[in-house]
Amino acid sequence: MPVAFRQKLNEYFRANIVAYFFMTLIFIVGVVIGALAVKTLPEDQKIELVGYLKLFFQGLQQRPTNVGDFDLFGIVLINNLKTVILMWLFGFTVVGIPIVLFIVFTRGFVIGFTVGFLINEYVIKGLAFALTAILPHNFFAVPAVLVTGVSATAYSLMLVRRRGRGKVNLMYESIGYTVVCLMMLAVMVFSAIIEVYISPVFMKLVAEMLIN
Repeated sequence: MPVAFRQKLNEYFRANIVAYFFMTLIFIVGVVIGALAVKTLPEDQKIELVGYLKLFFQGLQQRPTNVGDFDLFGIVLINNLKTVILMWLFGFTVVGIPIVLFIVFTRGFVIGFTVGFLINEYVIKGLAFALTAILPHNFFAVPAVLVTGVSATAYSLMLVRRRGRGKVNLMYESIGYTVVCLMMLAVMVFSAIIEVYISPVFMKLVAEMLIN
């Protein structure tokens, strides 16, 4: 069974390697543009954002290390699941491909802007905080978004090609597509757990350096 699974996995990646390259490129472009957008911020907006960050750091310091925020977990989890579910739904439509690409781009833009702003304002300390606050959960969330994006795009393209190529087992393709998205939902749940219950422990340590 493991051998057969590895073979299927290899076949899947070989068949979609171009799609993964393109989806990753869209994400990277979003990161780069997000980082560059920091330079275009007016000075008053930068000051306002720095003020919000200081309040956030102070609140993070006062928060008990061993206490998780269940309400925050719910918000983060819903946002994560919403991303995958929206991409899954748009995959069933022919016109959904641009929207899926936009979601992937936006994810990259937000990460790029956040990291770029922290580094621009706090340099090395900002990079350290970005690594603790952004990297751990996105190590799982970003691949999940990319896999869902590729799957949604591939399914949409299959619907287009199906019209010209004749018979396709639509039920089989739909189930396979949905199973992949369900697995990515599980990854997103794990990502939310890390973001809310694990990352803040390290964020608190770095926040103390940023305030002092």
